[in-house]
Order: sequence, then C-alpha cells, then structure tokens
Amino acid sequence: MPLRSVLALLLTTGGLILAAGGPVRAGVEDQVRGMVQAGEILPFDAIQSRVRAQMPGDYIGADFDANTRTYRFRFLVNGNVINVDVDARTGQRVRRSNSY
Repeated sequence: MPLRSVLALLLTTGGLILAAGGPVRAGVEDQVRGMVQAGEILPFDAIQSRVRAQMPGDYIGADFDANTRTYRFRFLVNGNVINVDVDARTGQRVRRSNSY
C-alpha cells in the first residue's frame, strides 16, 4: 500500500471524520443538518468545494467541531498534512497549520 494511502487511512480513522458526502456518525450528521436548517452554519458541501478549489494536494477529509462551529479540512501536500480551519457560520478560513 502506498505511503499516501496509509497516511490517509491513519488520519481518517481517528475522531469525527467528514467524508466527501458529509459527517460519518449519524448523531453528528443530524446535529449538523439541524444547524444548517436553523441557519446557524453553512452547508458542508458548499464550504468543502470552496476550500478544495483553493488548496493544492490531496484532500484527506474533515472534522467538525460543534462547540466552535468550525470545520477542519485536511490535505496532503508534498508529504505534509495541512490543516485548514474554516468558520462554518461564515465560510471564512480562520487558520492554516501543518500537522507533524
């Protein structure tokens, strides 16, 4: 198995991971859907497509933090994992950092 595949698998097995379609865990999916319907946050797909268009490398996945209302998108760029934190209420990027 290529190193990228192994790294991506390891990164996506911990915590709440959002795949291309949305949240994996049913309870979180319902919570996110409720927040979107209430107008508290923007739809995941809209934010995800915007972030993916702006970032180079391979998209790994995303986490959602309900307390801070932020998504953390992960990308593999030149062998480094880059985290991009986005405010789910506005769609604005609030932080970009490397994972080591």
